[in-house]
Amino acid sequence: MAPDPSIAKSVGRHHTFETAVADLVDNSLDAGASRVLIRFLEIHGAITGLQVIDDGRGMDGDQIDAAMAYARKRSYDKTEQGHFGLGLKAASLSQADTLNVYSRRYGALAVGRTIGAEDPTRIGDLDGDHAADVLQGLRVDFPWANGTVVEWLGARTFLSSNDNRDRSRWLDQRVAALRTHLGTVFHRHLAAGSIAISIDVLDESLGESGAPRAVTALDPFGYRRLPNDHFPAALTFEIDGITASAEAHVWPASQSGLPEFRLGGRPGGLAQGLYFYRNDRLLQIGGWNTLAVDRPELEYVRIAVDIDGSLEPHVTINPEKAGLELDADAKHALLDARLQPRGMRLQEFLEVAENRRRESRRYVKRPVSLVQPARGMSPTMREAFAESVEADESGPVAIRWRVEASESPVTLDLEGRTIWINSAYRSLMTGGDGTDNEDAPLVKTLLTIVYSRYFEGSYLGSREKVELDAWDQLLTAAVRDESAREEKELRDDAEG
Repeated sequence: MAPDPSIAKSVGRHHTFETAVADLVDNSLDAGASRVLIRFLEIHGAITGLQVIDDGRGMDGDQIDAAMAYARKRSYDKTEQGHFGLGLKAASLSQADTLNVYSRRYGALAVGRTIGAEDPTRIGDLDGDHAADVLQGLRVDFPWANGTVVEWLGARTFLSSNDNRDRSRWLDQRVAALRTHLGTVFHRHLAAGSIAISIDVLDESLGESGAPRAVTALDPFGYRRLPNDHFPAALTFEIDGITASAEAHVWPASQSGLPEFRLGGRPGGLAQGLYFYRNDRLLQIGGWNTLAVDRPELEYVRIAVDIDGSLEPHVTINPEKAGLELDADAKHALLDARLQPRGMRLQEFLEVAENRRRESRRYVKRPVSLVQPARGMSPTMREAFAESVEADESGPVAIRWRVEASESPVTLDLEGRTIWINSAYRSLMTGGDGTDNEDAPLVKTLLTIVYSRYFEGSYLGSREKVELDAWDQLLTAAVRDESAREEKELRDDAEG
């Protein structure tokens, strides 16, 4: 019985651009590909489509029909990434109006099929000669004899702006986000060398592509092991009478600046929790699945769990492969898990991790005196000041943003005990036009250090006034230079 065409509206709706592309890479892995190229298609600066090209086994006519049909689900081997039989269609039509697939299996003719989002259960047969021309005309930087090309046209999630600056920035953002996501979810495969993934942009009007950018492994557990540390440690649990094991990590605070901790440049604490793998493919990046609650005290905790054996029947993977659900038996087993060799339960392990974080945030007070920050700094930063330096007896100083009539980036109000930062330069200093009064802690801390001593006395002498004029000139020169660089970058984008 043929499925209703409305099925396309109910599957894949939670895909992001990155998870949709990752689903296509899963298919390439299952096809035995060693190379995957993700190619943006560009015409006169506009991104018009996307291709995922692999050098896998490819498909013949019967196989490509089965892959394109909603009504069929083939049997998947336990070692394969495929799970629902919907990935190719759901991922693609969640992003684009048209899905084209071209493929050639060794010893078989080239084949092509197409599906439109308006009638996704109707498969169009693309001319064999056209499919052969598409595959023959591939320009890739690796040997290609057989494999598959998945093509999206009419992408609904691509930028529609005609501004070349917006287009360039959007493309840079998409490539960066894609490299981060793919580098994370496939980090085990990339590190093992079982597959290589790259991204490029093809100018269709010229028939030329830019240099490909490699996707590198981004291991969420890729910190340098500390000597005499107890972590990582095995976390054993029992389910269905069988003992299984996870791996518990407490990320070293001293390495929290690494990109492997700050996945995608975000605060690493947003990625705390459980990391579930199936066949070395990461299905969930952090989160506690109701076993605990996200909180700052657990920001360094990451637990790697492989879904295999006895655990697999108790896990429901979402269709986008970007999260999962545990049943009651799995949750109970993990809550009762024991950290080896000490035998402490999960909750006790979390308490140990909290204590380690607390210890990492203890500051040694130095014999240095600074004014203490007030408004404009977060409670965490005010606490760091209090624990790191002696408080000057003159009292606290606020550091805030306001619109200034002058070009000066910083103005001191000694009587009102406030360092005013010119909000005209807020985007230059913070990367955005935010409204968070406690933003830019690094910039504000540096300004507090520099200007502290001017608030410590009752008046400014001639020497101090000369210094302030010099600092004002230097800071003004700095924002002018930064503004000029930004303008040049925008002009280059427009001319390009």
